[in-house]
Amino acid sequence: MRIDRESTCIERNAQTGRREHRRPGYCLSTIIPANPNQRMSCDRSSFGSPMNDSAARSLPHLDQLIARHCSPEWRELLRAQNTVLTFAKGEAIFTSGQKAERMFMIHRGRVKVVASYIKGKERIIRMASDGEALGHRGIGQEPVYTASAIALAPTRVNAIPMALFLSTLKANPHFCYHFLLYFAAELRLLDQHLRDLMNMDVAQRVAKVILLCRDTFGMDEADARKLAFTLPRRDIASMADTTYESVIRTLAHFDQEGIIELEGKGIRIRNKAKLEKAMSG
Repeated sequence: MRIDRESTCIERNAQTGRREHRRPGYCLSTIIPANPNQRMSCDRSSFGSPMNDSAARSLPHLDQLIARHCSPEWRELLRAQNTVLTFAKGEAIFTSGQKAERMFMIHRGRVKVVASYIKGKERIIRMASDGEALGHRGIGQEPVYTASAIALAPTRVNAIPMALFLSTLKANPHFCYHFLLYFAAELRLLDQHLRDLMNMDVAQRVAKVILLCRDTFGMDEADARKLAFTLPRRDIASMADTTYESVIRTLAHFDQEGIIELEGKGIRIRNKAKLEKAMSG
């Protein structure tokens, strides 16, 4: 984990012993405008376009909920208490079983959320990109993270003290209501994904993961048919609940059928309709 070098305040994390820099107003101030009607922006040029039309119709992002439903005073407090953290590819933002002391929001990056359902076996249950929340499933009387969040690429996040986030929920009823709706909708998506794992065959599940990559990370700015970020093959296998070898065979079959085109580790979607049909069966 790396802290922004231009930060002006240094604190020591009591749990990890790491020194962390706080830069009040940085990052959150660019994502959460003081005026909720102001259009939100975030520099995503290093990662290509993060969303397409499908992703834009999905769940609202935490930055949007804060901007729309928190009072100006609480938005300013969240900005002031924000800590900016940077994680390298493969580094854990938090781990399952760790005390949930913070809420996280991705400023820019790619993250996978991994949970253990069978002893010794982990599965990717979610992918997340710019503006999305992490750590909210740790909310409770005994706050503990129930999954691990791992950076898939260099990732910068905003870290908000959990106690402050809970106080924000209590003091802003509209924000609390819409956050509850967001939480419920996300759990429905997870339930649907788990049902799909049981009912879909391997090809359908692999097609679904490709489409999830598209909807989460969007398409490359320089190539509208190429995924902006493609999960590693072993991560595709984890999320599709299949083997690495099955993923390789399925991708090769999709390539031969003209559904996708493999470009090294990347994937280009040649025929979106056929890919969606492959998922639906």
